[in-house]
Amino acid sequence: MKQRVFANVVMAFMLTASTFTYAGSILNRDLTFIKTANTPNGHVEIHTASATSNYQTRTLELWTTFTNETDGTWQILSNNDLAFIKTANTAHGYVEVHIASAASNYQTRILDVETTFTNETGGTWQILDNNDLAFIKTANTPNGHIEVHIASATSNYQTRKLDVATTFTNETDGTWRILNNYDLAFIKTANTTNGHVEVHIASASSNYQTRTLAVATPFTNETDGIWQILGNNDLAFIKTANTPNHHIEVHIVSAASKYKTHILDTATTFTNETDGTWMINEKMGAWQPSEQNGLPWWQFSDSNLTTFFIDIIPFFVGLF
Repeated sequence: MKQRVFANVVMAFMLTASTFTYAGSILNRDLTFIKTANTPNGHVEIHTASATSNYQTRTLELWTTFTNETDGTWQILSNNDLAFIKTANTAHGYVEVHIASAASNYQTRILDVETTFTNETGGTWQILDNNDLAFIKTANTPNGHIEVHIASATSNYQTRKLDVATTFTNETDGTWRILNNYDLAFIKTANTTNGHVEVHIASASSNYQTRTLAVATPFTNETDGIWQILGNNDLAFIKTANTPNHHIEVHIVSAASKYKTHILDTATTFTNETDGTWMINEKMGAWQPSEQNGLPWWQFSDSNLTTFFIDIIPFFVGLF
């Protein structure tokens, strides 16, 4: 059932520690595990623990339409749909994109398509917020530099909209990611100068030629987990092995502190597991004009089917 929450506009900023504002939307940082092997019925499963419970409460556990498969990249999209980018053993030698809808509880496929890309595993595949398909090529490039290749969702992944070499030389001892603003980030997790994880960013506006950030973080080099830069550029580490109590841990340092301050260090409900994909799943929503009882409000709906109605009248009265 859809929840409905009513509040004065000032309450829009009184959010829980696990909920953040970003570009006019709300992000809820739930932890999701896409289990892609060793499942009871041979189907990929999705398990989610809520950020609001400090990752102690499971909010979703179900199997999907997909059979277990590991020859590609699994990803929960910004609208909560489940995507599989198949990068090997495809029918015609081309990378494929397969998507199952969250609305159907991941039982219905809404996309099964070949793309312009030939099968390739020497890099990172990612579906962006606008559903474009990106490939960050990190090895065997002609000039020894990382390349970014993007095919548009609007062309059903048949048309390339970007093919460019970047400022970064080829490197595989870390995690590559295209951020929400399309900047390119490299989280270097091994062989760093002072033994600490580093964050390096090149701007999309410079066609990935200009570095805008190169900084060491409080994290010591570690590879037994998943590194992720979140929607507001905070850095998250999901530790999936060698934890003290054998439970998955979530650690986050803030971008606002230039990656110096930890804002979360917690064990979760999940026991350590590596036969799948872990990610912080940031659920987004949008504010829209609405009306309740004849009065103007702003309505926010997120992918958890929670609707906030914010009363704007007292706010505007206070301005005069």
